[in-house]
Amino acid sequence: MQNSKNFNIFLLIIYILITCTSIFFHEIWRDEAQAWCLARDLNFIDLYTQTRIEGHPFLWYLTLFPFTKMHLPVEAMQILSTILASLSVALLIFKSPVNKFIKCLIIFSAGMLYYIPSIARNYSLIPLLLFSCAYLYQKREEKPYLYLFSILLLSNTHIYMLGFSLISYFCYLYEIRRKINKKNIVPICILFLNFCFIGISLLHSMQENYVISEKINNTLNFADTFLLISNAFVYKICAISAFSRKYINIIGITLFYIPLIIYLYSLFKADKKIFLICSTGITYIFLAFLYVYFNGILYQKMFLILLILIFGLWNIKADKISKISFSILFISGLIIAPIVISEDIKYNFSGSKDIAKYIKANLNSENTFICVGNPYLFSGISAYLPDKKFYNIVTETYITYYTYNKTGNNLKSAYPENTSYSIVTDDIKIPDNDQLKMIYKSSKTNLSSKTQKEIFKIYNEIK
Repeated sequence: MQNSKNFNIFLLIIYILITCTSIFFHEIWRDEAQAWCLARDLNFIDLYTQTRIEGHPFLWYLTLFPFTKMHLPVEAMQILSTILASLSVALLIFKSPVNKFIKCLIIFSAGMLYYIPSIARNYSLIPLLLFSCAYLYQKREEKPYLYLFSILLLSNTHIYMLGFSLISYFCYLYEIRRKINKKNIVPICILFLNFCFIGISLLHSMQENYVISEKINNTLNFADTFLLISNAFVYKICAISAFSRKYINIIGITLFYIPLIIYLYSLFKADKKIFLICSTGITYIFLAFLYVYFNGILYQKMFLILLILIFGLWNIKADKISKISFSILFISGLIIAPIVISEDIKYNFSGSKDIAKYIKANLNSENTFICVGNPYLFSGISAYLPDKKFYNIVTETYITYYTYNKTGNNLKSAYPENTSYSIVTDDIKIPDNDQLKMIYKSSKTNLSSKTQKEIFKIYNEIK
């Protein structure tokens, strides 16, 4: 027993050391910075109002809120993300029934070792809360408050987790339908109101968020499914996506989703309730990809499916074949982890920190006026420069974050007459008649540049 405890402590220490090293070299990008800037620059009421348009639930913004109001630097968000990931790993190591080998595969997979702690987004909350649900699942009758409260928090992390949270709630209701009492009626009602609240907020977001409402490159085609799978299992081997798109949906469903459901049934057939929860949660994620929101092939999206599988494995008595098949799913993640960590150490993840450093060192006058060419990307720069003024040419106002509401989706080409310096991205062309001269360009080696185009240029006005 003592040897097992020492082994678990050793695992946790190694995990913390690796993740702390990783975040030290990671430059935040716009999706990370957006939440920080919102929490930093808005009061509580305005923050809630704005996040209704963002397309994400409120919990991550609320978590960041007190740290931003203490005027901490944006690196505090990265530390917080690492702490959350470390708590998730501690819960998995010390409380889950899975064997040591599988624990190691999960902990040192690319998801848990890099993407969850290093990419500081609302995904960082999900493993801790999902593992809490897994731990409390067997104690749900004894501790209904804790179990339902963990579901409530999980439902407020990301739209992708709403399906898992709902099915877990309905399964619990079905179980206790004849045993509702004073002990469980209050959390049941609170969670019901929570789902109503999320539903209303989501409906508002789908109406007001122009990226979602106008379907601007934000839903998943099954051609992208292969890219998603390759990011999770075989990293950058994506040649299969070159198949004719005429048949890609059929190919995607046949080669991936149906086999996945069959696999889930074979894994969890001994407990039909666990099968229902896991299969419904995963099916909902794919429906959300297809019809609500996708917008980018990131490992975190695929890793959510693997996290739900961990919930299932946590609560069944898995046979030897199930353990082997589950291990195979995580082995590739084990191979990917050192690749993505070493790349983040070697290259910039985004150009935001580069540009922020240049501005701080060379354009540090309090009166410096900076106009941003594409406000969708500049929140990363703003996160590193909380005291710098930026002019948003979309909304024609001073602002430090990007808004997704329908009133701000038309890019204007004119720069204000009093522009001193302009920041633009590689995908924005400066017209010849603009009297601007490039004075600095961020690194070409940004890891996110292929999909996010976060290579920035600074221009000054020619006098």
